[in-house]
Amino acid sequence: MVKVRSLVCATVLGLSVAAGSADAALILDSSSLGRYNASIGTSLDTLGVLDPFPCANIACGDATVSFPAAPDLSAAAVVLGDWLTNPASPGGSWTSAQVIPSTWAINTETAIIYEIGAGAGLTNLSLSLGVDNGIFVWLDGNYLFGTRRAGGSSSGEYVLALPDLTGTHFLQIIREDHGGATGYAIQLTADTLRVPEPGTLALLGLGLAGVAALRRRRQ
Repeated sequence: MVKVRSLVCATVLGLSVAAGSADAALILDSSSLGRYNASIGTSLDTLGVLDPFPCANIACGDATVSFPAAPDLSAAAVVLGDWLTNPASPGGSWTSAQVIPSTWAINTETAIIYEIGAGAGLTNLSLSLGVDNGIFVWLDGNYLFGTRRAGGSSSGEYVLALPDLTGTHFLQIIREDHGGATGYAIQLTADTLRVPEPGTLALLGLGLAGVAALRRRRQ
């Protein structure tokens, strides 16, 4: 009896582990589709050397600056619409889903909305970004990160850990340029929760039923 009970418990444990196991996966990269907005132009530009969106053609310098607080986007409110509060239907000047161009008009800003289908669950999310010159990132309208610096773009310039996700979420990005050239790279990886097949769930139910039956016999 003890041996049979151990075997059943081991089976249930194995099925439970399978039900909660995860696989590493690529969630987003430079070929992924997203909504795109190239209508911001230079509307956000200021004359501040350390401001998020400095004047064109490196006339305000090319300083490396981090921005712990979200930038003021009010000057582009009309074209951006409700992109941070209603990204599924933002209004403004957004395209439908398309591949996001890796370069754009020099001295202008552009914006992107990616939809992330997390399904049953994503864990260990790692967002890798490269940009020339600056980038600002939100997740579901919550500001995460912003920076700009001199030099070109390269994969892995910036790496952010994102929280675990389930269901549908939106990654919102503004790309900044103040002269010379533009460039952009993105990669989001995560561990995906593997949902068991119906047959596996049935076996799990049988295993649990077997454990219950053995317990009744021992009482």
